[in-house]
Parts: sequence; C-alpha cells; structure tokens
Amino acid sequence: MSRIALRSPANWRAYDSWSFWIAALVALLLLLMWMFGRGPNASGCCGAMSASTAASVAAAAPAAAGAAWGTDGKVTLTGVVKDAATKKAIVDNAIAKYGAGNVIDQLTINATASSKVVLTGTVFSADEKKARGDWAASLYGPTVMIDNQIDVQLPPGAAAPSGPKPPAVKVYFETAKTDIDAKDRDAMGVIITYLKANPSAKGVISGFHDPRGNKASNEELAKNRAKTVREVLRSAGIDEARIVMQKPVETTGSGDNAEARRVEVSIE
Repeated sequence: MSRIALRSPANWRAYDSWSFWIAALVALLLLLMWMFGRGPNASGCCGAMSASTAASVAAAAPAAAGAAWGTDGKVTLTGVVKDAATKKAIVDNAIAKYGAGNVIDQLTINATASSKVVLTGTVFSADEKKARGDWAASLYGPTVMIDNQIDVQLPPGAAAPSGPKPPAVKVYFETAKTDIDAKDRDAMGVIITYLKANPSAKGVISGFHDPRGNKASNEELAKNRAKTVREVLRSAGIDEARIVMQKPVETTGSGDNAEARRVEVSIE
C-alpha cells in the first residue's frame, strides 16, 4: 500500500523553509558540476550511452582520420579510427616522432572508420609537406589513401624567392630504353632547385618520339620515359601535385632520331 505523508498546519512553515534551502543547495551543486564538465550532459554521467545516441554521435563524426600541423611544430590528430589499438599505435608513433608535448590527440573510435586520411596544416617548404605525407603513409599503411592538403607558406618575414625561370632541360634516352644516366640527372638539378625555391611553381614534363614504327608503342615508350623523369623530381622532394604530365608529341620532318628520343622538363 502506498503511503502519503501529509503536513500538519503546525509544521508547514518549517517544512517549506527546509525545502527551499535543500533546493538551493541542489541547484548550486548542479551548477558547479556543469561548470567542471560533470553535469548531466557530461559523457561520464548517468551510465553508458544508449545505442541510438551512440549511433547519432558516430554519424556526426568526421568521415576520415587526419593530422593537422601548426607552424609551432605541434601536430593535432583528428577524426575517427577503427579501434583502440589503431588509435594507440598512431598516437605512440606521433609522440615518438614529435615528442609528447607536441602531440594533441583528438582521435575517436568508430569501427566503420573511413580508409582515407586527410592531412592539413601549414609548413614552410614542399620538402616538409612531402616528408609529413610520407610519414602518414608509413603510419597508416598501404590500404589507406593519404590526401595531403598541407599548405606550403614562406616563414614569417621571409622574402619571396626571385630570379628568372631556368630554360627547359632536355633528357635523352637510348633506343627502346627508359633509364636516365647520371649526366641527365645532374642536368635536371637547375629545375629541381627552382621548384624547391618557388613552392607555387610547377614542373612540366613533355615526352617526344619519332615517327618510325608503331605509333601506339612509341607513345607508350614516351609516356614511360616521362614517368622516369617524374620519379627524379618526386625523389628530390617535389610533390606530385606540382608536376604536370603532357601528352606525348611525335616529331616529324627533323630527321634527327636521337633528338626525338627525349623528354623536356620546363617550369610553368
């Protein structure tokens, strides 16, 4: 049987007085809890999150993990990863490279996390951008796509590099060959130096072939030679987004087959 306690006229004033002070104390405690992140809306309150709430949070989370660098050298890890072990491996790797005080962990866990990682932030050179992209690739593995969106900017107070663009460099190849000798690699040094000093500049690669033989085979050979030249730029630290590959060109009427077996590298 339920019991209902009734107040008598003799004690109702005292009862209401105690009720007021108890209500005021509870309100004060709730305010303090809210200010220190321990109120009813805090993640640690009121038991485990319901399945529907967890699903909503997961849906609102970023679709990919990422890393953002500030010019102060600190890296912020953001987004979602598939499990706690993956998160720990990423954080530990970042700490080992940049130091515990320079890593800000904002990763969350979601079993359906995307296999794409977005890199953002600002660095002072294309070499550093590539280095951080390579680090992310080694960290996440070959099954994860790295979208390197890091901006390259001049250091504060630094003057923009000046100087004329170097002329196009011609790289010559032996018949049916795609490898580059040391002399031609050295000749490309002036292009690489200019690209490193001018982060907004792009390198343009154009392959040529002579008209003899099968045109489709000649074009494929010219493409592969151009790719070999591109690898020289990439291995020197030039980001692939700054390399423009032109369609192979057939040389006609020159009579110089050696000149036809070339790739030209110029500055855009």
